[in-house]
Amino acid sequence: MATLENKKIFLIATGSDKLNAALEGILGANFKNLSIYTASDGIDAQFKIENVVPHLVIMSCQIPKVNAVSLTEKLIARKERMAVIILAPEENKEHFMDEVVTGQVQYLTNANNSNMLVNHVSRSLNWLAHSEEALYRIKFLSPDEMLIKDGEEGKFVYIVRSGKLKASKTQDGTETLLGYIEAGEFVGEMAYINGELRSANVTSITATELIEIPSHSLDSILFSKPSWSKALMKTLSRRLKVSNTKQTPEN
Repeated sequence: MATLENKKIFLIATGSDKLNAALEGILGANFKNLSIYTASDGIDAQFKIENVVPHLVIMSCQIPKVNAVSLTEKLIARKERMAVIILAPEENKEHFMDEVVTGQVQYLTNANNSNMLVNHVSRSLNWLAHSEEALYRIKFLSPDEMLIKDGEEGKFVYIVRSGKLKASKTQDGTETLLGYIEAGEFVGEMAYINGELRSANVTSITATELIEIPSHSLDSILFSKPSWSKALMKTLSRRLKVSNTKQTPEN
């Protein structure tokens, strides 16, 4: 199976070419670096799963030729890092209780709601990317999801791989925009550098993919990855330039 850092492999199997195409369009518009396969029915889905081993399977609860619960049980039994989203009018509370809690299995009750789909896929990707032993991991945010909260401890530093975020400060109920964070930039680095609490809120504007680095690992990771060190220097230089521009009085 390809790693999430390089390529994300999705399989869509709903029994409807029209719905398959609609879901594929939403995913392609919100997530980068995808390989998306579609299946016409459950038998076709099983064949493709054996050959491409997707990270995420999105299937209808009424998928033709195969029972969706049975197929999901088989996927879980493979003991591979594979997530499942089942399109269903309501959540099946008799099956997959543990997997639903962790995010490996989710029920999407409104397949026509693109925001709900993006939220479910982001949760699936975060489950897939989670590894306690890793020095860093990939993190996914849906639009309007908070990444950093003002005043909290800075346990992680992030590199934005794709998407866009905003930094803001809220005082007396009024939000003040501080700036935007784009792909290729670090975010959350100042709490690490200063050893202080977070000084702003950071929220995603679009679906966003980041590299999440524990603060205690950052020094060793930057030493081994010169390109990341360069990205940090560029970020700090840009922040300093913006700060100086704001402080320079107008003539």
